[in-house]
Amino acid sequence: MNAPLRVLVVDDERLFAELMRVALGSAQDMQVVDVVHDVAGAVAATARLRPDVVLSDYHLPDGTGADVARSVRRAAPDASVLVLTGDPSSTVLADVARSGAVGHLTKSRGLDEVVAAVRVAATGEILFSPSELQRLLVAEPNDVALDEPLTARELEVLRLLANGSSTSAASTLLGISTATLRAHVQAILRKLGAHSRLEAVAEAARLGLITLDMRARDRSPARGSALAEG
Repeated sequence: MNAPLRVLVVDDERLFAELMRVALGSAQDMQVVDVVHDVAGAVAATARLRPDVVLSDYHLPDGTGADVARSVRRAAPDASVLVLTGDPSSTVLADVARSGAVGHLTKSRGLDEVVAAVRVAATGEILFSPSELQRLLVAEPNDVALDEPLTARELEVLRLLANGSSTSAASTLLGISTATLRAHVQAILRKLGAHSRLEAVAEAARLGLITLDMRARDRSPARGSALAEG
């Protein structure tokens, strides 16, 4: 049997944090390794416990969920960070997207949706709703050029990532293996200096590599987006 997903919960609302502990702990394939209440606690617990997924509130007493993501990627780069918030403003969405987190969910989501999202987050897939991604894609482009341009195939992969396509869906659409797709994703992350697929999409939008027209042409199945939209 596969080992259960190790999840760290970060939230300063004690009641909500305990609710997440119970909901996630009741899933047979998950283990809540700890519940902490601030960025400092998240950093220390991540270094000590090496969770697979960190589920973090955005607004914390000593920082944000994006700060958690930036710290976690240094302390445990294999861990995925999923940010929860009741305030999905444009500023919050942009901060989360560029932090290295795999995605964002509002606290209004049902417990079963959060549990399902944690499973998806563990795979590194993007968890951002289509409307949220669209808000990233209308950001003012930056005219700074990449040191190493993306290839035509990498741009195809990037457009599918921007649509929220899963690894399996994108590989099927492109007619390549999932291993090859993942190799393209790793090349994209390296060239864009990104630490997650979501951060790569955000950086590509900033650089003007992705446009709304591209998204309109590539209406692919979106595992993460469909989950986020409910």
